[in-house]
Amino acid sequence: MFESWSVTKSKGACARCGHEFPPNSVFFSCLQNQQGDFVRCDFCRDCWDEKEADSFFCFWRSRRAAPDQKQTANTDLMLDFFERLDRPDSERKRAFRFVLALYLTRRKEMKLLGVERGDGVESLLFERRSSGDKMLVENPDLTEEQIEETAAHLGRLLNADL
Repeated sequence: MFESWSVTKSKGACARCGHEFPPNSVFFSCLQNQQGDFVRCDFCRDCWDEKEADSFFCFWRSRRAAPDQKQTANTDLMLDFFERLDRPDSERKRAFRFVLALYLTRRKEMKLLGVERGDGVESLLFERRSSGDKMLVENPDLTEEQIEETAAHLGRLLNADL
């Protein structure tokens, strides 16, 4: 199921003009939902058009790390991505949402309150610490290997280490 994922990471250059992003430069990244797959595109400041933002699943401002610097994930971006996956319509999106919930719990943005079972489905109940909002996240019953693979794919999508 997960072996067929085709996830692209940042190419280090603008998708529109081809300009390479130098270390520590700011650029814009977006995810597009194309036939159930997320496709990443990066744009330099000159080519980024805020008016196009609604056509993307999500977008964020990025900074290219220096070659010796580890790129970390932006928590606000992760929360936004998690919320946009509120009603996942595929196994891949359910896996993304589940792994994002685990990541956000590790970052202390969400708190696990418990487990609910019904109609043969197990869901984890989380609370968002900043707002107190509660949300159910379906457990896709992933193996440890699948969780690691999903986290790696998310990391490549978002150009960060999870």
